[in-house]
Amino acid sequence: MLRPVGNEGDEANVNASRDHRIQAVTTVRCAECKCSSGLYWQGWRAYRVDDPELGEPPAIAFYCPACADREFGAA
Repeated sequence: MLRPVGNEGDEANVNASRDHRIQAVTTVRCAECKCSSGLYWQGWRAYRVDDPELGEPPAIAFYCPACADREFGAA
């Protein structure tokens, strides 16, 4: 089940655990169409994609406005 906040190895995923290097992110890529967010993320959505029950580290995937509407419905 996806929750607001790709697949493993997908460049659109971000590992959210605290034990990794801190990196400044200015743009992201859509998990579906791979388009870039540019500097302004207006309308973009993030969804948690890990499964805590399987012990996976926290991860999120980003979706552009068009793909987010198509995959998850209008905001």
